[in-house]
Amino acid sequence: MKMTKVLQVAFLVTAAGPVSAQDWATFKLIEDGFRANFPGEPTVEPIAYESEFNFQLQGRVYHAADALGDYSTTVVDYRGVRQLHDERSARCRAADGANQLDGDSCQNSWEMEILGAIDHAAAEFLTRDGVKVTQYGMYHIDRVLGRHMQLTNADGSRTYAGIHQHLGRLYIHQATVPAGMPEPILFLQSLAWVNAEGLAIRYFGLYSEGYGEWEFPQPDRPAFRIRDMDNSLERPSTPRRPPPPRRIEQ
Repeated sequence: MKMTKVLQVAFLVTAAGPVSAQDWATFKLIEDGFRANFPGEPTVEPIAYESEFNFQLQGRVYHAADALGDYSTTVVDYRGVRQLHDERSARCRAADGANQLDGDSCQNSWEMEILGAIDHAAAEFLTRDGVKVTQYGMYHIDRVLGRHMQLTNADGSRTYAGIHQHLGRLYIHQATVPAGMPEPILFLQSLAWVNAEGLAIRYFGLYSEGYGEWEFPQPDRPAFRIRDMDNSLERPSTPRRPPPPRRIEQ
């Protein structure tokens, strides 16, 4: 795919007038469901992203830089993960659990793959050589839950990153600035979610991938079984009502 075609399909510049190399503007990346500020049109690089369970997932890195810092948003497509795990598990079972390519337990860990995607991405930052973590925690953008971190690198530069999951994609939004420079707010706080028309999405309740509408305490727990661990007896499972549909602001 040529760069000009990617830009024509994915980018809508909201700032008036032409964008020069160092002019900050808001870009809508509709194909990947987000918008963000960059200092000029970001380059787009297709990547293969290695998941926690060693699958190569398709993704794209949107990148730009100026004299004050380096900025990128990585988007990874997790929507096919369940099929990949199903196929791996099926191959293992077909080999009677002896397929050394896929292990011998034949377990299907697609839920863990989805639930752990943010932590897997965060680990890459936290385990870098010489890095010092100065802030790490939960936060949200337009009610989409994620993780936020601030790091001091071995060379004294500072990295700021936010990691989120939304509608089957993983987003890694990060900036690195030289030592002594302020936090790159213009970039960090610009990330937002867009629909197919490029309109912004903001949830009423907290959105967390795989969980539906976040509520505490949950009125309806997932279905479960009761076991007598002393006598190895199981009791009937409890029924579970279907969850309400998730509300999306249009």
